[in-house]
This record gives sequence, structure tokens and C-alpha cells, in this order.
Amino acid sequence: MHVTLLLTDHCSAASATLALEVLSAANLFADSASAPFEVVVASLDGADVSAWGGQVLRVQRSVAQIAQTDLVLIPGFLFTLKEALPAFAGHGPWLRQQHARGAVLASMCTATFLLAEAGLLKGARATTHWAFAELFRRRYAGVELDEGQLLCEDDRLITSGGASAAMDLLLHLVRRFASLELAQKCSKYLLIDKVRSEQSVYVMWSLPKSHGDGEILRVQDWLEEHFDQPLLIDDTARRFGFGVRNFKRRFKEATGYTPLAYLQTLRLEKAKELLESTRMTLDSITYKVGYEDSNSFRRLFQQRVGLLPAAYRKKFQAGAS
Repeated sequence: MHVTLLLTDHCSAASATLALEVLSAANLFADSASAPFEVVVASLDGADVSAWGGQVLRVQRSVAQIAQTDLVLIPGFLFTLKEALPAFAGHGPWLRQQHARGAVLASMCTATFLLAEAGLLKGARATTHWAFAELFRRRYAGVELDEGQLLCEDDRLITSGGASAAMDLLLHLVRRFASLELAQKCSKYLLIDKVRSEQSVYVMWSLPKSHGDGEILRVQDWLEEHFDQPLLIDDTARRFGFGVRNFKRRFKEATGYTPLAYLQTLRLEKAKELLESTRMTLDSITYKVGYEDSNSFRRLFQQRVGLLPAAYRKKFQAGAS
């Protein structure tokens, strides 16, 4: 299959190199006579690009020279998104054209922003690096963002989470477009675990406060002080002089969270901290963060974080191997 590795100025050289190495490894390990991936490195105008850190990445073609491709793979911009964003719109016409012709478009990390700027993610489910989720929601309200996922696929649009998810994405592509056996060979040779599906276990949830709604900010500050108490959202709305429906709508518009999800996030972050830093029992932690039923809390923790509390403690407690 024909793969276009689309490079832009300020992209991650590490992600671009990783893509080339994994797909080259897949070609090397393939049992068939022909290599499964034909990779062409391209940029918008065909010029070499300056990656983050000043490294110059060599380019083979301009996108105008590629009439049709099967897969477009786009490295991310973990530390340079602000600098890279202004040029994203120029890639839109070619990306939309390739998607309309049947190509799969796959983004690494914050390259999700490039697909969104092209208008390709409207109404679609997507993920990106968790640290940029608030910015993404503000810019692209029509996208169903789930930053807890490492990989999301929707209508031939594949997005991935943090920088470490680049390997998960690449192995997924090898598995999907070549074979599971070939992906396993690459994984073993590169000393990579099986493909993960979630980044939520690594997330420090971002609680947006730069939205400019002073009344909602007051509610957020109050919730941060009182999340460990029994709270009802309706009572909280009335405490601050809101009608319940208006409060829920306005809170979601300002923060990107429903009030309940925001409260849950505060409690889960405190629970994660206690699991990492203390030997408190789960029952004690449950009560400490404002819940009464440890079984219900255990289910919520697994749903939102991706691990059971005991497994989370084993993985992240200080001194754990």
C-alpha cells in the first residue's frame, strides 16, 4: 500500500523517524515477496522541513505530486503546536481530497489539530494528547473528543494520544493493513508490549479555568474546597443562585465538563494521589474523597482511569517497580 508521511515545519523529528523505522521493519519482516508499505515522505510544497529542535528532515515530493495515496501519516507537535498551527489550514484541500478518494488519515499526538483544522473531524470521535484537550475543545466544539483513549478511529480517520502512543498507532496500522502476525513480529523485535488502548491511566486531568466566566469559576473554586463532602449538583446550583438547567448548560460551556463529571474528576484525582502516596485502604479513600460505597467507587475508578484502584496503586505507588 502507498503511505504518505506528511511532514510540516515544527513537527516532531522523533515521531517522523519512528514511523519510517517501524514501517521499514514491517517491510523487512514481511513473509511475502513484496513489501507491504511503500512510503513516500512529502510536504506541502515539496521543500525540506525544519523539525522541532532545528533538525532538517528530507522530503521527496510535494503533496501536489501525489494524486492518490492509501494512508496519510502525520507526526505530532508536542512542544511546537503554537508555532505550527497557523500553517495547518493550507493542508486542508489535499487532505480532504485524499480522504474523499478513500485514503485513511492517521495523526500522531497533537497532529489531531491538523485534521481538525482541515474540517475532517466535525462530528467524529477523536483523541489527542491530554494536555491539549482544553485547547482542542475550545477550537473544535463539533468534535467528540475523548482524550482518555490512546487511539480512536472514525470513518477512516485515526487519531492517537500522547507521544508514546505513536508506537501504538504504528503497530495498529501494521496490524490493520498487513497482518496481526507481522505487527507481533515488529512488537517483539522492538521490545514493545501489546498495543494499549487508553492513556487515561497516565492523565493528570486538566481542569480549565481560563474560560472567563467568573461565576462558574467561583463554583469551581468552591467545589475544589468541598468535593470530599456529600454534594448534590442541584443544591450546588441553588447555592450560587443558578437555575439547575441554566447552571448545567453554563458550566459545560465554560469548562467542557458537566458539573457531575467535574466533581468526579476532582475526587478521582485526590484518590489517585492517596493511592500513590499512602497505604490507606480503599474504603478509607472512598470516604475521604466523598463517596460512601467503595464498590461503586471502584467501578467508577476503573471506568475513568482504566485500572482498578489496586492495580493503579501497584503501578504508581512510590517505590513500586
